This record gives sequence, structure tokens and C-alpha cells, in this order.
Amino acid sequence: MTSWYELEKRLGQDDLTRFIETDVKPIIEELDFERDAEAHKKAMKALERAMTFGFFGGGVLFFFLAVSLPDSWWSIPLKFICFPVFIFGGVALTAWLNRDALMAILLKAKAHFLMRSAALAKLAEKLDLTYVATPGGAPEALKVLAKFKFMPKRFNELIELMDSHGGQDDVVAQAVASGLMTHNVYVIGNDEAKAKFNESAGYGQTFEDGFSGVRNGVSFSALEWVEKVDEAPDKYHLLVFLKPPHRLHGSTHFRSRKTPWPKPVSPKTYSDVDIVPDTFNDHFRLRTTDQVEARTIFNPAVVERVLALAHGQPFRAVAEDVGLVFDFVGDNRFAMVDLASGDWNDDSIKQSVTDIAELLELVDVLAHAFMVRD
Repeated sequence: MTSWYELEKRLGQDDLTRFIETDVKPIIEELDFERDAEAHKKAMKALERAMTFGFFGGGVLFFFLAVSLPDSWWSIPLKFICFPVFIFGGVALTAWLNRDALMAILLKAKAHFLMRSAALAKLAEKLDLTYVATPGGAPEALKVLAKFKFMPKRFNELIELMDSHGGQDDVVAQAVASGLMTHNVYVIGNDEAKAKFNESAGYGQTFEDGFSGVRNGVSFSALEWVEKVDEAPDKYHLLVFLKPPHRLHGSTHFRSRKTPWPKPVSPKTYSDVDIVPDTFNDHFRLRTTDQVEARTIFNPAVVERVLALAHGQPFRAVAEDVGLVFDFVGDNRFAMVDLASGDWNDDSIKQSVTDIAELLELVDVLAHAFMVRD
């Protein structure tokens, strides 16, 4: 792991180590008296088993309903309507039956959230950055759950807390509009229906840890969104937002091979772009609504820098009038304190500082590669 001395040099902060000890660690050390990692894990596993039972229980009930209905003109739409009712009804009923355990876990997470947010905000201020704990406010899924009358009032207080730590609404809107946040699924319907689905799916994602500031004269914003994967670890996407080098009239999508195309929230017609040298086409794909503009953005100098930047890792970008958006998949960044368990240590603090240093250096590289200047 990177040494504190190296981090101080990379971030231009000679007193960073002292600042961490005197200003950051005292904030999260208040968590120590609340932590009981083993009890927390047991409670989480018990709740997870209960919610899983509720989900599959609703599915089983729907199955029996489906096989008992006759094949007729009215049974197919009825099945279509009943499926989400039974599935979400099972989950909702389970949440109500386990509401005390659910609230206990959420209230623990609330304390962890406040400490982590305060610590990262303090660190960001030291580095002349602005930190937003929950970009866009509380996740849409929690807001939907809060509308159920059986949920305790304290749950609504948690929603209000997350909204109070929100911000970067314009950045979230730009992320959703880019189409980078939609799962790689096929949607049946016309272009308008697909666009509405992509927008809804985008706003349904979980956003966290937003940063914004100015790096070497270039304004930027960044945030993480969490892609839930069935029966596999979550994927964490770091999105970086920069202004385009000039006003853009078309839309250009760029991706490394074996990664999905972005799915825009407004219908557009794209065509493939062939770029020289051949080494670019061996590793990347490019499509656009404006061939001339795409070739202007991805000129030979930019192509050469992108090849050096990617290092064979998954990489996507969208260039539109709202700006440049870059998507990098990686580990959970800025996880100074685990929100669920409250676990933290000196290494988690150092790793979060390293994540911020790498973000700032990435902004430098992207700004240089795409010739961005304010």
C-alpha cells in the first residue's frame, strides 16, 4: 500500500498525516463504542434469510395462481398484473413482520453514515474539494418503500437524512442521460418505451460518494454508482464528468471490447466509426450520430492517449452536449468506514485517501487525453 509520505507528495499536502490524526480519526473513533461486528453479521444474515423467504414465498403463491387460472383472454393480463403484486407484496409483508430488526440495522447504518460523511467531508475540504455523501438524495427504492403505511416514521427520518446529505442533482441527471447506468438487458418495445425504461432504471441505481472541484484549472465532478449483480459481488462504477473541449451537437459512445454499449434515455440513431490506427479498433469500439464530430473528438492525438490510458481495462465514455462522462469499473472506493458494520482501521483511511489521489490524477490524464481546458 502507498506510504503516507508518497500520498502527501501526490496530493501536495505536507501536513496530511498530522491532519488525519488530529481532524479525521477523532470523528470516526466515536464509532468504536457502537460496534459489534459479530452481532451485526448475525442480524444481517437473519434479515436476509427472511427477505429471501418473502421474495420466493410471493413467487410460489404466484405460481399456484398462474397454474390454476384457465387459458383465456383475461388470464394473461391478470397474470402480468399479479406477478409484481405477489413478489413485492411478499417482500413488503416480510419487511413489516421484521420491521424492528430492519429498523435496528438501519439506525446502526445511520450512525455509520453520519461519521463517514463527516470524515470524508473534512478530508475533502482539506483538499479543496466538495464532498456529497448521497448524490441525488436517498435511493428511489428506499423512497418507494417509505410510502408503505406500515413502515415506521423513523424510516422516513432516514430518507430525510439522506436527502439532507444530497446534492449534485445536475450530475446525477447527466449520468442518467448518458445511458451508462442501465444494465445490459434487452427491452421489448418501441424506442420511446425503451428510453423511458432506461431513464427509470438509471434513477433507480444507488449513488454514493460524490466529489467536485478544480484540478489544474479543469473543473470536474465524480461519483460512484453501485451495479447490483445477481449471485455475484456488486460492481462499483466511478463516473468522471468533464466539460467537452468545444460545444457538441451529436452524441458519441466509446467502449472497450466486451463491455456493453450505453443505453441513452432519448432515442437516437448511431452508426459505427472506424478509427485509425488499427490497434484502436482491436481494443475499442466507437459509434456516433455525427461522424465528423466523432472524428474531431477522437483525433489521432486523443486515440494515442486513450490507448495508453486504458491499459486493457474496461472503459466507456459518452460525449454529448452536456459534457464528457467516463465510466470505470473497480472496487468500492472511498470506503473509509463500512456503512453496514461500521468497521474501519488505519488501512481503510489510507485507502480512501489513495482513492482520492487516484481520482485527481485520473482527471489530469482524461483532461490531457481529451484536450479539455476551462
